[in-house]
Amino acid sequence: MALHSNLVGGSTADRMLHCPGSFKLLQRIPEQAAISSEYANYGSAMHTVMNALLVKYGQEVLPDDPDDMIDTARSLLGVIFLDRVLEQHHLDDSIIPAINNLYDLMDEYGGGFVVVANELQVKFPSVPGAYGTCDLLLANSKTVLMADWKFGQGVAVRAVYKDEQGERVNPQLMFYFAGAMETLPAKIFHGKRLAVAIIQPRTSEPLTHTQITRTEVKMFIEDMDHAIIKALGKNPPLQAGEHCRWCPARPCCPEHTKPLFDLVNMEIMPAQLTASVVDDGNAAAYGEFLAKAKYLADLAADYKKQVDEQVHSYLENGGTVPGWKLKLKTKLRQWIDSDTVAFNLKRLGFADEDIWQEKLQTFGHTDKVAKKLGVKIPDTLRYTPETDETVIAPDSDPAPRIDRAKAATELMDALKQIASQR
Repeated sequence: MALHSNLVGGSTADRMLHCPGSFKLLQRIPEQAAISSEYANYGSAMHTVMNALLVKYGQEVLPDDPDDMIDTARSLLGVIFLDRVLEQHHLDDSIIPAINNLYDLMDEYGGGFVVVANELQVKFPSVPGAYGTCDLLLANSKTVLMADWKFGQGVAVRAVYKDEQGERVNPQLMFYFAGAMETLPAKIFHGKRLAVAIIQPRTSEPLTHTQITRTEVKMFIEDMDHAIIKALGKNPPLQAGEHCRWCPARPCCPEHTKPLFDLVNMEIMPAQLTASVVDDGNAAAYGEFLAKAKYLADLAADYKKQVDEQVHSYLENGGTVPGWKLKLKTKLRQWIDSDTVAFNLKRLGFADEDIWQEKLQTFGHTDKVAKKLGVKIPDTLRYTPETDETVIAPDSDPAPRIDRAKAATELMDALKQIASQR
């Protein structure tokens, strides 16, 4: 995968727009080792597979039937991509669903697409050193379509996000598309509609896309210019938000450490940490206390995670953190190849049912297969177990509120009514 600008790139565009002060804050952090996770390595390998797959088609019109591309993908089985050999489960979990999502996307915009660019390094206009990598750019007679691959399954990425101000296009997509328009000949885009998409096959919503206008691209470039001017100026503003999720400066950012001092300064009395009777005189005050304490405790838990990541990275890069050291990560034991294990367990007297287990596929897998087959799985085949267990949730959660105090009162009233009828 290509390296990105240390000023701003596609993955940091959202942060730069919302928090220009993060740039100077990052400059104060010593250079640290880039510790790659298994999730990142997996995503990079699957990116490389898709790149190798699409390169085979050159500038030709992509096949009408996704099965043709899937067959080409199967021909890559056994080939090494970065740190792993491509195996069938990679195709089943990521590559084949991604191909089907790509064809669904192309069908939405009329089909007949050719590959304009694949893994193209693009330069963002007007900002020296600002560049990124466009995963895939396609074009037909009416549309230029950019798709970005995401192979993670934890955090879902969308082409469009909704907030209190309405809908906004993913800044990473806008950054790459603006860079593509700056890098490639203008005739590619002339007279055509523009569209961007995220393909993330291992999530519940694997394909999201939207059309964009040239005016929106122009305004995005202007907004980025203004943000960079602020970032390089005196006392650039800091602002906490969703864009902070992957920011390495988060553990030392005043916008995130400030609430921790509020937690330290809270007057926490032992009596407040015990369950309170809902109808006593301090009920309202106790509820307010718990609301504030819960908010601050969640921030503290997230802060711990961020600090742990920074300590690990700093130690990996040769730094010293008093009281802490690196050690080898403990790995869970695994069986060697299944045939050898089964053969030897059988020799030891194990019955087949004690060696093998059968279980149904996940909902996600069966839903994808159903979509490919053009069928609907009957709702009667699935159920949600009833429960009287509860979990806490913010008021913004759409689930109905469970009022335990009201339920207890209704139960007592019902019991009294039964008793009076005896």
